[in-house]
Amino acid sequence: MHELPLVFFTVFTQSAVGAFVLLLIGGTLGQIEARRMAVGLFCAMCLFGIGVVLGIFHVGQPLRALNMLLRVGHSPMSNEIALSAAFAALGGLGSLGLLISRGTNGLCKALVWLAAAVGVVFILAIPQIYQLPTVVTWRSSYTTVMMILTALIGGGMLAALFGLRLGLLVSVLAILVSFCLRSGYISTLMSADGVLTAAQTNWFTAQAALLALGIVGVVIWVRLKANPAILAVTAVAVIAAELVGRIAFYNLWTLPM
Repeated sequence: MHELPLVFFTVFTQSAVGAFVLLLIGGTLGQIEARRMAVGLFCAMCLFGIGVVLGIFHVGQPLRALNMLLRVGHSPMSNEIALSAAFAALGGLGSLGLLISRGTNGLCKALVWLAAAVGVVFILAIPQIYQLPTVVTWRSSYTTVMMILTALIGGGMLAALFGLRLGLLVSVLAILVSFCLRSGYISTLMSADGVLTAAQTNWFTAQAALLALGIVGVVIWVRLKANPAILAVTAVAVIAAELVGRIAFYNLWTLPM
């Protein structure tokens, strides 16, 4: 499990950015009050920070990570680091400002929207790191799609925890899309490396089961008229599903002989 820090880093940061963007959109559409949006934005930044801290454990000597910034614009990993730092700075300052001033600060609103734009680029930049010609199980458009879906599935459910119904809809639709794409994704992986892919069957099965549990949780939550405990358990289930799926993804690392 050498890649476990990256599992948490990618899933937590992608979900946090997804929640951040959806909360802003929901606030603009008037689907969530300013105060709850500010709290949600700040919590999303806290999750993003946790993901970044956990990701640092993957770097043998964290201080050397600063050297990667010298390749910004040329190296996908350098771009990821720079974008994560920019999102953390802009989103952290903006969300904290909105939380303290109760959403009336124009500058803070500008900062969070700028952070959202950077966050979208960040989500798109992460999959580029794994488009390696030497790792055929990673070099696929499915890698990009599945990571974007993580932002929508996890981010949507997190946004729903703060009262954004739009987040719930986005999460459910993204889960359904992931199920529709699953057979094609597995087929592509089997073509690349059947033995290695078959070894991940239990992980992929567990992910599908947890995502299905997420759908069931949403249905129960709707029927029970917005029971917050049910929604919280559902959010945990879908985040766990993405973590399990990401473990399978990193287990697919292979080099041709």
